[in-house]
Amino acid sequence: MRTSVEIKCEGIVTKWAGFVVLCGILAALLGACAGKEVNREDADALFKSAEEAFNEEHYLIALEKYRDIKNRFPYSSRAIDSELRIADTYFEQESYIEAESAYEIFKELHPTHPKADYVQYRIGLSFFKQIPDDSARDLSAAYKAIEAFGVLEQKHPSSEYVAKAKEHTIDARKRLAEHENYVANFYYQRQHYLSASYRYSALLQDYGNLGYDEEALYRLVQSYYHIKMYDNAEDAAKRLFNQFPNTKYKPEVKGVLETMRKKG
Repeated sequence: MRTSVEIKCEGIVTKWAGFVVLCGILAALLGACAGKEVNREDADALFKSAEEAFNEEHYLIALEKYRDIKNRFPYSSRAIDSELRIADTYFEQESYIEAESAYEIFKELHPTHPKADYVQYRIGLSFFKQIPDDSARDLSAAYKAIEAFGVLEQKHPSSEYVAKAKEHTIDARKRLAEHENYVANFYYQRQHYLSASYRYSALLQDYGNLGYDEEALYRLVQSYYHIKMYDNAEDAAKRLFNQFPNTKYKPEVKGVLETMRKKG
């Protein structure tokens, strides 16, 4: 019969054996990531190795390799390539704040780089990716994305990235329109009609034709009515009927107009 000491010793040996196997597996994985020995005096070979790590989504390894190239060959073209790929790596990691900063630095250091349009597009896209889904939250990233995409269109009008930038700009504007509508409704529902009228007017002026016009015009009529700005209410009603002749709000708005006329 085995003693308790023998049983404990056997358990320890088993645990250590499992640990050794785990270490072996980790070593094999690291070896696979490292690949064959790379000549550290060859910038092209180092860059190729970094690209392999990037393409295999080993982003931490890729970052270290790109940084190593920058440090070892600061005046080579591969150092510049690595600067851009560091920004790309941050982006692929979804570290969009770091990515945007890295792209901005690259833009400042290399304003005439052949990929300047790509860099500008990625700056905008990094901001775009930071826009929250919740319309109640801070949407400053949307403004920055729109501005960055605008710079791309202005400075690189023939760029292959302009079409995508325009699509993202529309999406960003929709997010801002949703936010403006959210704030306007917030005031309206709490019967702060003056504040609501300001926000609905801003929504119509800045974000027209994005899906909010009909309801915004209807609520603008109601807001002006409640604060006794009857001329403004009539103007808003005319706009509503002109833009949306079959609007579902027609009976209710006509009722408001009749009430206003009776009040003189």
